[in-house]
Amino acid sequence: MTRRLAAVGIAAALVVSACGSDDEPAAEQPAANDTTGDTAADDGATGDNSATDSDDEESATTAAGDGILVPGDPATGKPEIQLPAEEPDSLVVTVLEEGSGDVVEAGDSITVDYVGVLTADGTEFDASYNYGQAATFAIGVGQVIAGWDEGLVGLTEGSTVQLDIPSDLAYGDEGYAGVIPGGAALTFVIEIQEPAPPPTLAPQADAIDCPAVDGSSEQQQSFDEYPPTCIDTSKTYTAEIVTNKGTLVVELDDEAAPLTVNNFVTLARYHYFDDTNCHRIIPGFMAQCGDPTATGTGDPGYSFPDELPASSDVYVPGTVAMANSGPNTNGSQFFIITGDATFLPPSYSVFGTVVEGMDDTVPALDAAGNPNDNGVPPLEEVVIESVTITES
Repeated sequence: MTRRLAAVGIAAALVVSACGSDDEPAAEQPAANDTTGDTAADDGATGDNSATDSDDEESATTAAGDGILVPGDPATGKPEIQLPAEEPDSLVVTVLEEGSGDVVEAGDSITVDYVGVLTADGTEFDASYNYGQAATFAIGVGQVIAGWDEGLVGLTEGSTVQLDIPSDLAYGDEGYAGVIPGGAALTFVIEIQEPAPPPTLAPQADAIDCPAVDGSSEQQQSFDEYPPTCIDTSKTYTAEIVTNKGTLVVELDDEAAPLTVNNFVTLARYHYFDDTNCHRIIPGFMAQCGDPTATGTGDPGYSFPDELPASSDVYVPGTVAMANSGPNTNGSQFFIITGDATFLPPSYSVFGTVVEGMDDTVPALDAAGNPNDNGVPPLEEVVIESVTITES
């Protein structure tokens, strides 16, 4: 599953993964920077245009004394939209349902479901409901269009809101990607989700249920479920990643991401990553590894929940984070940031930092990247020869 292009300006999708991956981190940034030619654009910037294309019934009707009524879709949970009678010349925020969660502040990471239509005629251009995948991003910091940044800050989590957005707070006179005409006002109905409780580790498992600490376990690359708790959270863990381009030492952060560190340590002690290729490297951005098949589709046979950072500030060179194909789809694929990636939304679990190899190995990985095909495949073969875990 490749991350879609979300026309609301959540972004324009430099996706951090190969097409078809179940472990794709979608690295999203403003459209002006999108030079990758990634297949994210193929996943439907236009969304599901069922709001205007139904063969069985009129999909948009006019309500008395108001604008077009765009019907919803009970099957997906997509709400209906009552458009204003006239296009707005300033932002109009209508709270349809008041939430009971925390107040959203600028810089907060929020997760939303949404549907967006042209205010003029109700034509739908994007909706998270069409993909069964909510969107996560930082609000109030320019990761989305100005109408969202201005309209969502100050609301409460759990709220459903309609935003009627004038063109100058959306895509202006240029429009967007042939989907949103120049000068178009936009209307969204947005559900701000209340955050789920953070995931927790199960009690520490017996040693017999875990791979050998001394690295003597046989290689295993297929599992039925997320592993038992094989780390001791009172200890510190580091990973020595030996590649054909040099060695990295990564300090693992089991305080911020205990599930992710437990997963990585357990897989490493089963030699899951040994003799595997980094299948995707985008110069100046990141190197993606951890797929034994080197196709972008490989995983260990299970997925596990996110442990997301509070903001995008952590996505700096040397950061190690999980790739994914949407919320709570982590498996084994991870990426090492080789450039400035603070444009990413805080949608990728950070679990480590490179403490040795920043001066030589990280640049060598970056230099092997492919700038023309969204990083796939790298121009030079990059092989993880071994990953060794040390605990202290």
